[in-house]
Amino acid sequence: MRRPLSTFAVLLIAGLTASCAGSVSPPVADVVTISPVAPQVRSGDSQLLTASYPHDKGKTAGVTWTVNGMAGGNATVGTIASTGAFTATYVAPATLPSPNSVTIAAVASTDARVTGNAVATLLNPIPVATALSPPAINPTSYTIVVNGADFVSGALVTAGGTALATTFVSSTQLYASGTTTASQVGTTVAIAVTNPDPGSATSAAITAQVVGVLATPEVADRFLEQSTFGASPNFITQVQQAGLPGFVTNQFGLPVSQYATPASTESDLSLVQERFFSQAIYAPDQLRQRTAFALGEIAVIAGDKISSPQGFTPYLQLLSNDAFTNYRQIMQDVTLSPAMGHYLDMVDNDKPNATLGTHANENYARELMQLFTIGTSLINDDGSLQLDSSGNPIAAYTQDNVEAFARAYTGWTYPTQPGATAQQHNPPYWIGPMVAIESNHDTDPKQLLQYSGAAAGGLLPGGQSAEQDLQGALDNIFNHPNVPAFISRQLIQHLVTSNPSPAYIQRVAHVFENNGTGVRGDMHAVITAILLDPEARQGDDPTNISPTGGHLQEPILYMTGMLRAFTAVSDGSNLASDGGQMGQTALFPGSVFNFFAPSYVITGGTLLGPEFQIYTTATAPNRVNWVNSYVFGSIGSGTTVDFSPYATQASNPTALLASLNTLMLHGTMSAAMQTSILAAMQAVPAGQNQALEQAQTAIYLIGTSSQYQVLH
Repeated sequence: MRRPLSTFAVLLIAGLTASCAGSVSPPVADVVTISPVAPQVRSGDSQLLTASYPHDKGKTAGVTWTVNGMAGGNATVGTIASTGAFTATYVAPATLPSPNSVTIAAVASTDARVTGNAVATLLNPIPVATALSPPAINPTSYTIVVNGADFVSGALVTAGGTALATTFVSSTQLYASGTTTASQVGTTVAIAVTNPDPGSATSAAITAQVVGVLATPEVADRFLEQSTFGASPNFITQVQQAGLPGFVTNQFGLPVSQYATPASTESDLSLVQERFFSQAIYAPDQLRQRTAFALGEIAVIAGDKISSPQGFTPYLQLLSNDAFTNYRQIMQDVTLSPAMGHYLDMVDNDKPNATLGTHANENYARELMQLFTIGTSLINDDGSLQLDSSGNPIAAYTQDNVEAFARAYTGWTYPTQPGATAQQHNPPYWIGPMVAIESNHDTDPKQLLQYSGAAAGGLLPGGQSAEQDLQGALDNIFNHPNVPAFISRQLIQHLVTSNPSPAYIQRVAHVFENNGTGVRGDMHAVITAILLDPEARQGDDPTNISPTGGHLQEPILYMTGMLRAFTAVSDGSNLASDGGQMGQTALFPGSVFNFFAPSYVITGGTLLGPEFQIYTTATAPNRVNWVNSYVFGSIGSGTTVDFSPYATQASNPTALLASLNTLMLHGTMSAAMQTSILAAMQAVPAGQNQALEQAQTAIYLIGTSSQYQVLH
């Protein structure tokens, strides 16, 4: 039988229990509460979070915040910053992480064991569509550029709720294609952008009107002669539907076509030449390719010295990449191109050495000014020469300037090959810009061009790095008053006319100086100004064609124009050698002065005709021979063309000539020419192939005519 505990024992046990309770703390519960506990936050947006700590109401120490265990978070998972003792703002990252959720924790400042969590689900942003280019859409097929903000990869453009084929260009631009019908002309279509999940959302719609044709086939054809490597039926339709400004804007929005990387086994430029012609014939970004071609005839390199496919290809791609940027960017990238460095001897151009009696190489310093930027004489905004009191041209630079620029460009060598260590003179390598070796750079002061507004009076201070001197030298040239008119005139000559009026040059030069928002050298604005200028568009009405306007097609454009007009299928083989027979072998200009000089005057006259410099008694017949082979025979197994669609029109010769007149001459065929061609067609003997031969005869006679070879 148990005896009851004594009073003393009860008190003893109670005391022990109280003693233990005072020395051991129980586990602390997760008592921080975050509100909201499961927020949904869109990319780039912010969310206010509040922590509460009811067991510590009297304290103000607050909490600290982490995202996925990182104090303050980071750019990948989002950032968080306190806005008060118990509040913070979380900012979602610009790009959603995977998975698209993060854990936000609040930890009591006075006790790290007291925590609370919230799980945020991250969603794609709500897209914003702000503008369409062109602002109207046309019947049949169309292409639009949608500009705005917060677009993500996978975004879809819809027209009236119908999904369009959409290409993601950037977070601010999408490229979309679709179709409409003639019955929709005069109606409006709601264009919207939908971002994909997570958090799929649709922008407010932009209203676009479906309109009829914006340009006649003849106007479209002539415009394409100036802005592409030749008009084609498909591109004529594009210009008709988009209008001239719309076509230009669409072209600005297209992705850059890429040149294939040459195989390591390629040892000459033959395949690069074929790729060049393939780009010229087929690339969708025709305006970019045509502009890059013009830039390559200003900032020239040549295959006789840059014979490496691995060296020449990056330069072609550089010009394509930069064609729509800024002329200052073009200057920078051309200057640091290892191909240009090799061609004009800036690579491994070391500082002067008095002991060895060496000087900085002046080749690139001179040609950059003479040919790529300012020319040899001071000019006005309209391209006219500035004259001194004796009526003589004023030199744009001196030999001392050339020597100073040459020293400014010292210290650069080929890019360092991956995995290699930079040397004073790196071995030839063609990928990326040249690199500076400071020990090879001249750090003495350099007096560059002096003109009103020149920074520091054109003086580069001593002690600067190779990079600092390079940037200062290029800025000094870029801001020279000659550059806008000098470059504008050459681009006009390559694209539109050999003899632009002073007023035309001046209008474009002013756009070069200021694109309307204070930017100098904006190629978008300059190209648009050149192509849409009233003088460029004057010939759209055949009755207003200027007898001194236009230019002779250089052989490359002559061939690509014929190939594109009849949708020939070509791998580009043989075209380089064919062009060589006409005086222009692609990628092999005779010198840094290109195949022909912009200042060449046609023999026996006063008009400029640069392309006529290679149009000789030897090369002229080869143009005719090439067209004869193209139309009646073959220019090689790599090229095929089908003239049968035109043979079906031969039963109505007048209709056939009207079709060819639009396609090849933008409606300018003279009555005498039409009479002569009709007579030649009628002279084709009867037989099984009479219709085809009649069509071929008409195409041959137009293609070899002066009216086709000289674009007006």
